[in-house]
Amino acid sequence: MTIEARPSERGVFVNKLGVCSVWTLTVICVALATSCSVGTTPQPTQQASAPAQPAVQTTAQPSAQPAAASSQPPQPVPPPAGIASGQYSGDPDLRCDLLEVKRVSGGALIIRWRIVNTTPAQSGGLTASQPKAIHYDFNWSEIYYIDPAENKKYGYLTDSEGNRIMDAYWGDLPAGQQRGNWAKFPAPPPTSNKVSVNIPKFPPFEDVPVSQ
Repeated sequence: MTIEARPSERGVFVNKLGVCSVWTLTVICVALATSCSVGTTPQPTQQASAPAQPAVQTTAQPSAQPAAASSQPPQPVPPPAGIASGQYSGDPDLRCDLLEVKRVSGGALIIRWRIVNTTPAQSGGLTASQPKAIHYDFNWSEIYYIDPAENKKYGYLTDSEGNRIMDAYWGDLPAGQQRGNWAKFPAPPPTSNKVSVNIPKFPPFEDVPVSQ
């Protein structure tokens, strides 16, 4: 025996089936959407921030040093040396240095001295002054020594022709320059150990030791 549903019942049944189908599909779609969103949602990535690089500092190069002056300063006049020194009576910038009083062979005494123009030489430049030359002159008879033990004056020696046995400078001596001089005399007695030397226009050099 066949039981057929009435048209009204079939419609309710169909409607129920449709509602169930729609509900089932909705649940499935929601589940799929949830799974997809869970699996595919990008996670925020943390990027390591690189340390800030220090600013490049440039060091200023020192400026070039000024070039040395091309003109060299004048050489200083040598300081007094030897036994004693004295000033020229005509100009204090002229100096005499007594260098040696010594007995030599042949019964003679040699005396050496030096005269120096202590005026600085010209160093150049627009304001430089003209270097000063000093004129030096004398009489030959003013060169001698005295033996105080005998209170005797000794003049320089001469050769058989009457030439003076000496070399003494006279004339204009330029600034910063010097001249060496010497003269031979008869030697004092062996007991005389000190003499007084006279160089023209300079104070006498007293009690000068006589070397052997």
